[in-house]
Order: sequence, then structure tokens, then C-alpha cells
Amino acid sequence: MEPVCSSGIQEALSLLPQTSPFLIFCEESLPDGTYKDLLRDIGKSIKARLVVMSPNAERDENYNEAIALGAFDMIASPSRRSDVQWIAIRAMHEDARRTASKRRPRMTPHNEEVNATT
Repeated sequence: MEPVCSSGIQEALSLLPQTSPFLIFCEESLPDGTYKDLLRDIGKSIKARLVVMSPNAERDENYNEAIALGAFDMIASPSRRSDVQWIAIRAMHEDARRTASKRRPRMTPHNEEVNATT
């Protein structure tokens, strides 16, 4: 993975079309908005997973709100290297699982294989 950095929501939004990120790590608050603004603006338009970095990541209400809004996860800020690595591993495993389930043939009641993508 190759990191691309931005200092705010608007800069991140301008970079997204060119970079097609797999993971986005976003501080809870930035100078021009919050992770909520970024989630709202990207919506389902990209397949990237957004990870919120928060000094209050341990608080259940903050975590639950971020997940309910569409974040992939929330980790403590400042983060530890192992936290970032674990998020990347989880995201790659989830992506591999999704890809495998799309390619896996499923069986009909008559034992005919049907492509799961059709």
C-alpha cells in the first residue's frame, strides 16, 4: 500500500478520484470538517473503507456512531503501528472473502451450477 496524505476534507475529496484508495484513515476532526463530512461526501461512490482515528475511540457511543455512519472501524489517535496493520489485514481479508463469494458457483435444487455473479 502506498500512503497519500491530505490535511483536510476538501483536499481528501479532491484526491479520491485519482487515487482510488483501499483504506482511508481520517482523524475525527480536521480543520475543515469531521470524518462525518467525509463519509457523507464519499457515500457509496468509492469502495474504500474509512477508519476513524479518535482520542475517544474507547468510548462505546463514539465507536457505535462511527460504525452506524458507515466507518469500517475506529482506532485510538495517536495510533500504534500494530493497530494500523491489523486494520489493513482485516480489510484485505474482507475484500478477499467478498471476491471469493462472487466467484463461487452456487448449486440450484437440480444440482446445476449457477454463476453467483449473474
